[in-house]
Amino acid sequence: MSLNRSSRRYFDPRFDATIITVAPGEHEITAAKDEIVATVLGSCVSVCMRDPQLGVGGLNHFLLPKNNGGTDTSAGERYGDTAMEVLINGLLKRGARRGQLEAKVFGGARVLSGATMLAIGEGNIIFVNEFLAREGIPVVSRDVGGTRSRRIHYQPATGRAWVQHVQQAARDPEREQEMAYLNRLKTQPVAGEVEIW
Repeated sequence: MSLNRSSRRYFDPRFDATIITVAPGEHEITAAKDEIVATVLGSCVSVCMRDPQLGVGGLNHFLLPKNNGGTDTSAGERYGDTAMEVLINGLLKRGARRGQLEAKVFGGARVLSGATMLAIGEGNIIFVNEFLAREGIPVVSRDVGGTRSRRIHYQPATGRAWVQHVQQAARDPEREQEMAYLNRLKTQPVAGEVEIW
């Protein structure tokens, strides 16, 4: 599922910067002034987090709020509880200070049909708000909910974020990608699970 990182980097003259795309279940951290992390969200949520004094920051992209105590170690960052810990720990390893962290939150739209699917975005928003409040990390900006997908570009060195709301087309590739990802989650075997009976 993970792409070669070099194939996910490209120069964009509109931003005069290297764009690093972040796929679902992944994250990226950078302090380079000429790098921007980017992703596309439907019901998924991304948290852009940085230490503004140090200028180091990153973005994660998760699909579901919690692993609920599951033993799926291959699940990685597709769950918010893991994705948030990985992002925060990655920033701390790069010298960020926990008391200086600030966050911007994006996503959680209702882009998928069906009652269960409608609850995914809302559940992601509730989870991330509670997580950040519990950790004492202030949210300085947010653009969540609604019915449209979003394209996010975030420059950790400056804290600037660009959000583009995407009009849903009859054939929406972002929506199709999210549905395919959800279906893989349902059918993928869970590694290391133990059943007690």
